[in-house]
Amino acid sequence: MFVPSILWARSDGIPNLDVRPVCRGIASQSADSLGAGLKANFEQCVQSEQAVREELKRAWPTFSAADKRHCVALATTGGESSNTELLTCLEMSRDVRASRSAAITQPGAERAQGAVSSAFTPPPAPANTGKATQANPTKDTSVVETAQLTRELQLAKVDAQTAKQSEASAQRKLADAEAALRRLREEARRAAAEAERAKADAKTAQESEETTKRKLADAEAARVAAEGRERTCENANKDANKPEPSLGERLRSWFGIGTPDKSR
Repeated sequence: MFVPSILWARSDGIPNLDVRPVCRGIASQSADSLGAGLKANFEQCVQSEQAVREELKRAWPTFSAADKRHCVALATTGGESSNTELLTCLEMSRDVRASRSAAITQPGAERAQGAVSSAFTPPPAPANTGKATQANPTKDTSVVETAQLTRELQLAKVDAQTAKQSEASAQRKLADAEAALRRLREEARRAAAEAERAKADAKTAQESEETTKRKLADAEAARVAAEGRERTCENANKDANKPEPSLGERLRSWFGIGTPDKSR
C-alpha cells in the first residue's frame, strides 16, 4: 500500500483513479427494481467523474503536497475511489488550513488548532520494523462519511440529469404537438379553400348548363323557323311553277262552269 503512495509523492501528479466500481454502485442504487436506466446512470456517473477530474486538474496547484498525499491515501483506501471524494477532501483540507492560519491571531487559537490538527492531520508513517505492514480493511470515520457524501452527490447529479432529460423530452413532445397542431390547421385551411373552389366550380358548371340549355332552345327555335321558311319557299316555288290558266278556264271558273270532258 505504501509503494504507490511513495511513487505518487515523487511525481506529484494527479492520480488516475478507477471510478467504475463506485459508479456501478451508484447506478445500481439509482436504478429501479427492474434495472431500467442502469447503463445510462453508470455513463452519467462516469461523465460526471471526468468533469470533476478536469476541475481537479485546474485546482491541483493550489493544494499543498501534504494534503495531496493525505487525500490520495484516503481516496484509494477501501477499493472504491472517486475524483469527487478526492476533490472534496482536498478542498476541506485547504479550508481547514486557511481557518487554522486565521485562528492563530485569535484568543484560544492553540486549542482550536490542536483540535483541527487532530481531526485532519494525516497520521505519521510507522517505523520500518522489517515486516510488511498490513492495511486496515476498514476506512476511518472521515473516509466513510466522505464516501457517503460522494455517493449522495452522485445520486443527486444523476437525479438532476434524469430530470433534465425528462424536461427535454417533455419539451420535445410539446414541440411535436404544436407542430402537429399547426399541420392540422394548415390542412384544415387547405380543405376549406378546396371546398370553396369546388363550390365555385359547381356554380360555374350550373351556369354553363343553363347557358347550354338556352342555346339549345334558341337553336331549336331557329331550326323550327328555318323549316317554316323552307316550307314557305317550297310552296312559293310550287305556285311559281304552276302554268297560267287559259281564258276559257278563267271564264268557266268565274261562271262556275266545270271543265268540259275531253273524252267525248
